[in-house]
Amino acid sequence: MTNLLSVVDVIGLLLFSLYAVQHVLSALQPRPKPPTAASGVHLTFLIPALNESAVIAATLDNLRDTVPDARIVVIDDASDDGTDRLVARAAGRDPNITLLRREFPEARQNKGRAMNWAVARLIGDSPLKGSDLSHEVFVVLDADGRVGPDFAPQVRGAFADPRVMAAQGWMRFRQTGAPAGRRGLWARMLLFQQDLETFIVGHIQRLRALGGAVSLTGNGQCMRASYVADQLARGVQPWPDVLLEDFASAAEVRLHDPSHRIALLTAHVSQQGMVELSPFVRQRTRWTQGAMQCLAYLPRLWRRPVHPVTRLDFSYFILVPWLNPLLLLSILSHPLRRLFGWEGLALPGWVGVVLTVLPLGIQLNWALRYRAERGLGWWAVPYTLLSLPVYSAALFLSMPRAYYNHFTGRRAWYKSVRHDDRAPVEPDPGPARREGTGNLTSGD
Repeated sequence: MTNLLSVVDVIGLLLFSLYAVQHVLSALQPRPKPPTAASGVHLTFLIPALNESAVIAATLDNLRDTVPDARIVVIDDASDDGTDRLVARAAGRDPNITLLRREFPEARQNKGRAMNWAVARLIGDSPLKGSDLSHEVFVVLDADGRVGPDFAPQVRGAFADPRVMAAQGWMRFRQTGAPAGRRGLWARMLLFQQDLETFIVGHIQRLRALGGAVSLTGNGQCMRASYVADQLARGVQPWPDVLLEDFASAAEVRLHDPSHRIALLTAHVSQQGMVELSPFVRQRTRWTQGAMQCLAYLPRLWRRPVHPVTRLDFSYFILVPWLNPLLLLSILSHPLRRLFGWEGLALPGWVGVVLTVLPLGIQLNWALRYRAERGLGWWAVPYTLLSLPVYSAALFLSMPRAYYNHFTGRRAWYKSVRHDDRAPVEPDPGPARREGTGNLTSGD
């Protein structure tokens, strides 16, 4: 038992060390200044849509206001709530809006298949047929996504570098949809922590940018059309057939050619957050299972000439769902160890102090920075630290279901339920003060 517990403790200590190094180095990275350009590549927004009647009109209005020269392609995945009719009416008024509708049995398989189907049609037919695809960029936007006026200039600036094959905006969560009063306490905590989580991810992306490849996180993901066409010609899906097609697409970009780069954008791409526990757990189950499905990329990451930062970061992301149970076992087994006198890895006392103080310091750092970015009162710091264990427990609820789905062959694609956030909602708890200018509008 001692040897087994020692192995578990070593793995747990290694995971904690990687977590701490990632967060400390991310916190030390300076604020990036992405290049911007008023002209250059042309943008085509791809909007996968399944029963999005509550949000699709606002999304189209947002894009028309912020990127008036862009082409918008809505990929309707056999909606039955009138989404296609809303888009068709908008397309009748605006020639730059296109509706592509999938029908059964091909429809409602997953987001990646819908996008692969759509880009194959767009590249093979009008309006992109015959275009210089190196000057065309596909931008994936969720049906409830919103961008600000700084998004398109940053995309054009990033793709002015011919080595850039993909780019990613800073995904954030809107604080909308929570019921008023006490009924909404849980929902507001979920929204708060979801946005804090993506705030932290945005800083981790700064560290990833040192290796020339940030992670693609779906909403606000950009890909050069010539790269997409090259993948299709090679018989490779630009968005792999896994439940986390965005991360897998980033791995494909980097592994296809070591000179390819994935640029970091600081422009916010906002989206609605989950306000109920059950949908939140189902969403995170899909994300966890999707990361598990990416295990096949691990050998290629270590065989191919990939930047060390990218190799370590992508490997860490892929392995965490597989190794987290061992970390939990190491932590949760301590009461049994005291009860039965079991021993594990012998560590000096100061290590225990570090393992206690360092995580608190890391979270305090992010709480202070998040409070400052959003212009919140000082109440936000203790609120962040006290609600984090509750949020973490909700996150861990997805792990057993993800393992069950993975090992039983279930590949269910969870579709988020939207709400109309143009209606009156609970006000933001403080004035919005953002990094950069004009970064956050309303979004998914």
